[in-house]
Amino acid sequence: MEIRAIIMDLDGTALRPDRVSFSARLEAALLEAHRRGVAIVPATGRQQSLLPPPLLGNPAWSGIAVLCNGAEIRRLATGELLDARYMTAAHLTPLVQAAKRLGIAIELSSGGQLYLTADSWEVSRRRESLRFHLGVLERVGRQVECLETFLAGTELAFEKVNLPYLPPETREKILSVLAALPLSGVFSGPDTMEVTHREATKAHGLRTACRLLGIDPAHTMAIGDSGNDISMLQAAGLGVAMGDAPEEVRRAARAVTGSNPDDGAAQAIERYVLGAAGPAEI
Repeated sequence: MEIRAIIMDLDGTALRPDRVSFSARLEAALLEAHRRGVAIVPATGRQQSLLPPPLLGNPAWSGIAVLCNGAEIRRLATGELLDARYMTAAHLTPLVQAAKRLGIAIELSSGGQLYLTADSWEVSRRRESLRFHLGVLERVGRQVECLETFLAGTELAFEKVNLPYLPPETREKILSVLAALPLSGVFSGPDTMEVTHREATKAHGLRTACRLLGIDPAHTMAIGDSGNDISMLQAAGLGVAMGDAPEEVRRAARAVTGSNPDDGAAQAIERYVLGAAGPAEI
């Protein structure tokens, strides 16, 4: 199968464990794929303001980014919004009320800012697994006294909601709340759920990016490692899961490559796009 576009997750997939840089091997594979005319599109849960600096201005990337798990499609260079699937305050109020009732931290993303209460902020301060996320909050977090009051007085549109730590005993309750709303939740980590409009998925982002680039989705390769990548892996012509991805992600893919520390994303590009032999399994 001819691969004409690579749609690639960032955290846990393309980015090194430092979450801000790409390996030299992946950079070389991306540049060679670009030289051969392959479009390369990042597909991430991040907002535009939180994209890693090495991504911006890199000639290997197509210039289009799938952001906030598909809630936004933007041009990398200018930030121009090309497509959006936003949530309103009315959509989110029942979810905010449920989170408050269950004692769950919740953050509302709008315009690249994260709105949250002091109690929710404290969750990221206390949990070692959220140390990187705490740095994100220090950059774009905006503390509000009460999210219900904030929602009642705003006309903002929201790209995404973070539930940074979702205890196992609360998951079914949150999923039942989402099922009654035009929203969906996916896990981006073992205990982290990200909520978007039901139409905002990475699969939607893949199809929209392909339409903008004039590429048939059947000629795409998607690479990912988390629950928020599953729809994209299933929508691509070839879905490739990272070797250290959870089992349900690997089951959703047609192929499995190496782990993130082993440069699995580069391995997949070398094998399926550049034609080199490699350890990826299909």
